[in-house]
Amino acid sequence: MAAIEVLNEVGYAAFTTAEVARRAGASTASIYRRWPSKQALTAAVASHIAAAELGDIDTGCLEGDLRELLRRKQRIIDASAGPALLSLMGHAAHDAGLRRVLHDNVYRVTRKTLEDLTARAASRHELDEGVDAAEVSIMALTLIGTALARSVFVTSARSQTPNERTTAEPDNAELEEVELRMLLRTFGSIAARHR
Repeated sequence: MAAIEVLNEVGYAAFTTAEVARRAGASTASIYRRWPSKQALTAAVASHIAAAELGDIDTGCLEGDLRELLRRKQRIIDASAGPALLSLMGHAAHDAGLRRVLHDNVYRVTRKTLEDLTARAASRHELDEGVDAAEVSIMALTLIGTALARSVFVTSARSQTPNERTTAEPDNAELEEVELRMLLRTFGSIAARHR
């Protein structure tokens, strides 16, 4: 998607529909017919990123579903969409419209995915009942936050220098496993509390 490429290269502040049109080999008018504003185009980018990766997770068990969700979350950050999403998140603090776009197209999609996972886990009797709305909200925020923080603070093995590889800092795979265990403990605590 041309819009993701432009966001990756120039960031949200310099992102223009004219550059997206140029990159896509389309006219600016055709871009504006489909997306009447920079904000609408940004919403399409955020929606595309979230919908492409977070839908249809059902491995048959809660642990498998959470493992797949974490794998997909990391795939978003590692793919070409990662820098684009980081750029959008960075500017959202100063732009109420962009904040709404990200709320609706990233947070809500993540939250809905968690709601679906926990409902299926409850129907399979892995949880005594569904997880309440506040707990799902906090889990969604945590998943988004850890993805963003890892993309900024944890260097992938591919991009590390030899000196960086010798540090004792865990890699993304180890962190993903720890995140999975923490989520499973949280779900175990929720299930125990509801008994």
